[in-house]
Amino acid sequence: MFCHLHASCDDRSTGIDQPEPLSTQRGQKVVNALLDLVVLEGIYPSVSSGIGVPVERRLKSTLKGEFTTRSLREASGGRPEDQRLLIHIINSLCPISFSREGLASSIQDRMSVDLIAAVGELAFSPPWDVERGRQFALSFREIIDSKSALELFPQLTSLLHPSCPDWFRSPVSSSLSVLPLRPDGVRQMINFIAGSASNESGTPSATPNQSSGPTVSLEALARASKLLTSVPTAMSPDTYISGLAPQLLDLLDDSALDNKRIASYMIGTGFLSKRKLGSPGTTGWKCFAQPIFDAIDPPLAECPVSETALKLALDRLSTLVRFHSNPALTKRLVGPNLLPLWGLRCYALEHCRTHWADQIHAILSTYVKISAAETQFLLLSDRLLWLGTAAWKFAPGTSGGIEIRKHDAEENSQIHSVLETVDGRVIQYLSLLREALLTDDQLCKIFAHTSKAWLLGRPSQQGFEALGDDTKDPLESLVYAKLTYQLLDTYKDRITSSFEGIIQLVNPILSAFVVEHQQAESKDRPSELSRSGLGEIVRHDNEAEDNIYDAQGTVSSALALLSTVLGSLDVIAVNTDISLLDRVQDSLDYITKTNFSDSQLSMTASNTLLLLQSHREMPNVFQSAENKTKDVDVLANDRNSHRKALGFLSDELAPVRAQGLSTLTDLVSKASPILNVPSTGILLASLLQDEDEYIYLSAIKTLGLLASNHPKTIVMMLVEKYTDTHEESTLDVRIKIGEALNKTIEHLGQLLAETVAQNVGENMIAVASRRGERPKTLQKRERAKQKAAKARKEAEDAWDGQILGGGNSDEEDVDEEGMMNAHIANIVDGWADTGREEDIRIRASALSILSTAIETNIAGVGATITSTAVDCALAVLKLEKGQERAILRRAAVLVIMSVVRAIDAAGERDQRLGFGFAGENLEEVVTVLRYVEVTDGDEVV
Repeated sequence: MFCHLHASCDDRSTGIDQPEPLSTQRGQKVVNALLDLVVLEGIYPSVSSGIGVPVERRLKSTLKGEFTTRSLREASGGRPEDQRLLIHIINSLCPISFSREGLASSIQDRMSVDLIAAVGELAFSPPWDVERGRQFALSFREIIDSKSALELFPQLTSLLHPSCPDWFRSPVSSSLSVLPLRPDGVRQMINFIAGSASNESGTPSATPNQSSGPTVSLEALARASKLLTSVPTAMSPDTYISGLAPQLLDLLDDSALDNKRIASYMIGTGFLSKRKLGSPGTTGWKCFAQPIFDAIDPPLAECPVSETALKLALDRLSTLVRFHSNPALTKRLVGPNLLPLWGLRCYALEHCRTHWADQIHAILSTYVKISAAETQFLLLSDRLLWLGTAAWKFAPGTSGGIEIRKHDAEENSQIHSVLETVDGRVIQYLSLLREALLTDDQLCKIFAHTSKAWLLGRPSQQGFEALGDDTKDPLESLVYAKLTYQLLDTYKDRITSSFEGIIQLVNPILSAFVVEHQQAESKDRPSELSRSGLGEIVRHDNEAEDNIYDAQGTVSSALALLSTVLGSLDVIAVNTDISLLDRVQDSLDYITKTNFSDSQLSMTASNTLLLLQSHREMPNVFQSAENKTKDVDVLANDRNSHRKALGFLSDELAPVRAQGLSTLTDLVSKASPILNVPSTGILLASLLQDEDEYIYLSAIKTLGLLASNHPKTIVMMLVEKYTDTHEESTLDVRIKIGEALNKTIEHLGQLLAETVAQNVGENMIAVASRRGERPKTLQKRERAKQKAAKARKEAEDAWDGQILGGGNSDEEDVDEEGMMNAHIANIVDGWADTGREEDIRIRASALSILSTAIETNIAGVGATITSTAVDCALAVLKLEKGQERAILRRAAVLVIMSVVRAIDAAGERDQRLGFGFAGENLEEVVTVLRYVEVTDGDEVV
């Protein structure tokens, strides 16, 4: 009959009188009824068990009465008559579907996925017939190839469920896994998963637009990433990833921020964070990371790098750093490119490319905050004037930006042009240093490094090769001198805390000067000594003697440094080596009593000697320092880490916040005494509202660690925020706090007892029962309803009657998707529309937390709370009716099941609880559960 109707659609052009047009609403209902009849009475009774869409997920049938029951019988499949029926259906309907004419659209809309199931049954079901299997395997592939990825994602996904047999799951999964390789397949997959996640959460899915992209939760992104990284069995990982990379990079380059966020998560989590797919040398690394590296720090074969290619690499690196929460990925991407990025940023500032400089600064700032080490600053101090490699240099771009070119054969850098950049680069160095929030110890190491390199010189002269051999030493000394004085001026209070390190630096300089002067005096030589002589004694190597600074100038600088530090100290609060101080004091005494051509040298030495003697004369300084140094150092490091963590947690970039939370977690793990437990708990609870789910999930784990050492404080704080008696928090925040409380209770184990267990039990029962009242929330809902009613009234007045599309009469077309969305919306409205009572979702959450507490330590919860929890669960099962309250009934069943499990587990441990299910209590529980099993319309309950 359906085929005849389809043929009649094509005959209308002949002028023959036709029955009522099928395009009308009544005609479409007839077509849908015929197709439902074919599906319910033809396809599903003939396929094997587990093939097709589960009953609860199928489109609602337009058939009534006896037709709906026959389709629910146990499917047999495999019988000859079943196969003949399926073959007849497929041979009749597939040509119509492929024709895209007549009633083909009805087949596509109504039973497309059922046709795939039927063809899959004939193509792959055992016992496998070679001829039949080959024929229908081609038909299966033809159907798949004829559909767009956007159609296939929901259809193929609906065919994969727990009862699906392996012989059918394999070809369907293989077909699903290659869909992202289709043109725009990745984007369509993301849109599908975003829509699915919205439906599951009860929120209508908004149609994504090109300007903003789809809004996707972390859970949906994780599902998409898992699907995307599932390499098809028939395809090599190299081929698969190479096919996906262009689409993911297109998303990464998109102007929509949501698309950038999605692509950075897919690339970072799905590929670059996995050893097999994203470590250096793998295809994932070559596709996503290596092009960035080759553009920023190009090998000789890649030069030159155009402005467009360099900007694209920076944009991609910036997006990955900004939108991916994993700090380890930022370290892997930025760390190897630290010098090129530093040089490129300085070049951009020096040539007024402000946009380029700001972008690179954001990358470097994020990296130094996350890495939190002094090593990168030691590297930058040694290569402060880095201009490029021996093969290439930065140069103005063709469009006003920057590009990379090869060095000209005869090109030499002029020292005067480099000198102009020193002050600016020192300023940029200190600016970056301030953002890193390093500890005092790390700052002292950097200061000691620059001071030593300035006063004694470095054995290697890296970083100055572009200047020519004759300019290396003076320019290097100038750079280190400026860095040292700027560091001392900026961080004087913090650097002077490491007094011993400065003494260790100054002592060999003074000792070498004294020894060489004494030798000169004994040989009757003039006292004008060279810096190379000092270096020869201290380092025992042969350095050039034509340095810019003489020995007296070097000693003067060292004395000025020591004097400044001593003048800033209150006491010598470190375990300083007394013999080292003796040697320094002897050297100062010698210099004070000797006449030099520079009279200021003796005066400076005299002043420094007086400062040192005054500090050494303070009683018990060294003894107290020796006893307290270790504890003070530990507390100082913890305090610095805590300060750094608080600074990072307020940053706008998710990777930096993640690093701050990681630092705070380390302090919590070792139970640092500098932590204020209530304040830390409140801080972690506030992080549950973070937009990045990676961070709030990590905060939940950290709360569990903190609660293991301070269970009463943390659990009661979470319970108070969860119950929210003053109605200050939103529903989403309370649910997240509930999740944190649930995980914290699991982490406590046997510590959940006495006051803590009683507090949790009583408050969860109060929330789960009908005792909780939310008058402020009710007022907000009423105001929202009034506002919506007013807007609707204004719209109806504007349209002079009912709004178009505002109602469904019997003559209207039945939109199954619209009906499903409306059904879901009604359920969600029912969750919230509870009058003055608590939202259904928070009550279900409270019952779940109660279940966890009972199963974690039923003995600690006690008989009273357990008995009340069972009574509450039974009352919910008896009184809470309707589809919108199904989640509440499910949670109630979990409470009873948790009690049974906990009692059973206690029995296995030979633990005597003193209570349990028996007598009338057991009889009541069994009666209620049997009643619910028969009467409840929710299958999960």
